[in-house]
Amino acid sequence: FNGRLLREMLAYSFPLLVLGIAGIMNQTLDKILYPVLATSDAMAGLGIYGANYKIAIVMVMFIQAFRFAYEPFIFAQNRESGDSKLQAYRDAMKYFIIFALFIFLGVMFYLDIIKYFIDKNYFSGLKVVPVLMMAELFFGIFFNLSLWYKLTDKTIWGMWLSLLGLAVTVVLNVWLVPLYGYMGCAWAALGCYGVMMVASYVAGRVHYPIGYNVPRLALYFFAGLALWIVGELIAIEAHPWITMALRTPLLALYVYMVLRIERVSLR
Repeated sequence: FNGRLLREMLAYSFPLLVLGIAGIMNQTLDKILYPVLATSDAMAGLGIYGANYKIAIVMVMFIQAFRFAYEPFIFAQNRESGDSKLQAYRDAMKYFIIFALFIFLGVMFYLDIIKYFIDKNYFSGLKVVPVLMMAELFFGIFFNLSLWYKLTDKTIWGMWLSLLGLAVTVVLNVWLVPLYGYMGCAWAALGCYGVMMVASYVAGRVHYPIGYNVPRLALYFFAGLALWIVGELIAIEAHPWITMALRTPLLALYVYMVLRIERVSLR
């Protein structure tokens, strides 16, 4: 028995336990609070919200698959020296955002087909899908950023960041759900993960600067948002197949833009 090793293990892993519990609460607390906070038809609204959350599961699955591979990757890269490991971390973040935005655009542009994975009685809640998918994207970016406190053995920061997100979740749900119903739950999730993402980035710049190419990442993000907005503006509700046909070149434009930029950067 090695008491010193046990203390080191607990000091590293106990904050991760709290982080995990707070993370689960961030994902489920809105559904627990909604019946209490909603002003009318609470269970009906909860059913609509839960059904439409299933559409956003596409982004959740992508992030979960990424998480399985990412932690072994960052610890393996940590054995390298110099800027090569930092470049690997930058590339991981960049390609995560590129593919996550592609998934976001793909789901939103072809939602007229994807929505049939849920019952048509729940279609009134489709407006939460883009907000929830963007919230999950922010969570994925937060997970990318989490490498700094794991590599520096400062996992206590992960605990504080998750507790901060939990506080934001509670406050925003209490504030927004009585006003906007289940849409308030979606905005609360977006606010929670957005705050965690920004706070982790700011703290990481101080404790373990990676040097992410923020302007390029912002370019991809805002270009994706702009294409989504254009896709919404050209929608023809009476003719969904025409709408999807019109949106397909927008998705191709996103892919072309990424390939063009990345090809230039590799020269």
